[in-house]
Amino acid sequence: MYHKVDPLTPGPLTVTTEQLRQHITYLQTSGYQFVTLNQVLNSVASPAIALPRRSVLLTFDDGYENNLTYAVPILHELSVSATIFVPTAYVGQTNVWDEGTDALLTVEQLKGLSEAGIALAYHTHEHLNFKNETGARIRADLEQSHAEAERMGLPMAPAFSYSYGGRPKNPADRQLMRETMARLGIKLAFRIGNRINPLPLRDLYELNRIDVRGSESFARFRRKVKWGKLV
Repeated sequence: MYHKVDPLTPGPLTVTTEQLRQHITYLQTSGYQFVTLNQVLNSVASPAIALPRRSVLLTFDDGYENNLTYAVPILHELSVSATIFVPTAYVGQTNVWDEGTDALLTVEQLKGLSEAGIALAYHTHEHLNFKNETGARIRADLEQSHAEAERMGLPMAPAFSYSYGGRPKNPADRQLMRETMARLGIKLAFRIGNRINPLPLRDLYELNRIDVRGSESFARFRRKVKWGKLV
């Protein structure tokens, strides 16, 4: 799970172009196989279509314009695809949920990325932390995200990532969230977790991702990829 990419300056949510290239190259030369979101969806739909044992799905949250400027050329260079999770209320704006000024991808840019083989998927409408919301509020946000993506003509894959990794703790709220996702056709939902997903995939609305931070060392990246959550 990545967020921002910058040529020079790393941070908790930002990797440099050098780090991104180093990470991908390491995975490619260490026996990992990059898969697309469509491959994961096909595997879920048909158990006979097994994913490689050491599969890696590359994802970017929030839809920053710097993904297009700095990440996509590296992905093309190294023949790797990725998925960008889009908070639909802020397309073409900035990351106001962080009180930030980082530009987000426009409708036209997102469509161009889709045509270039980058998958687009849902990341709530208003970048809400579902951990702090009622089931009714979550349902409304999911429905609005779906409707807004259709209005903009974005070719969204039936997948979702939780903003901040947050899911409701109340069982009734969580059940309503899952029912809404199923009704909207969402097949997969990704949290953070920092754990390795065993294959075949199990709880499809609780898929783990490794949180990649530019402020962490390459050695730590390697350990997280191999072992998952670090104490």
